[in-house]
Amino acid sequence: MKERAAALQAELSKAQEATVNAGKFMNIVRKNMNFEELTPTLLREFVEKIIVHECSYDENGTRRQEIEIYYSFVGKVDLPE
Repeated sequence: MKERAAALQAELSKAQEATVNAGKFMNIVRKNMNFEELTPTLLREFVEKIIVHECSYDENGTRRQEIEIYYSFVGKVDLPE
C-alpha cells in the first residue's frame, strides 16, 4: 500500500510539473505572439536544444536529414507529417 501511494505521489508530482512547465511555455508564446523576425534572443527563449542527426540517403539517392527540436519547458513536440 505504501509503495502504491509513493508511486501515485510521484505521478502526481510529475503531472503538476508538466502543468507548470506548459504554463511557462504559454507565457513565452503570449509575450511573443506578434513577432515579425526570428531573432537570436527569441530563438533562445523558445528553443532548449536542436539535435541534427547524421544524414542518410534513400533508394532514390534522396538525402534525408532528421532534426529534433526541443522547446523550452515542454520538450520535443512530435508533429504529424
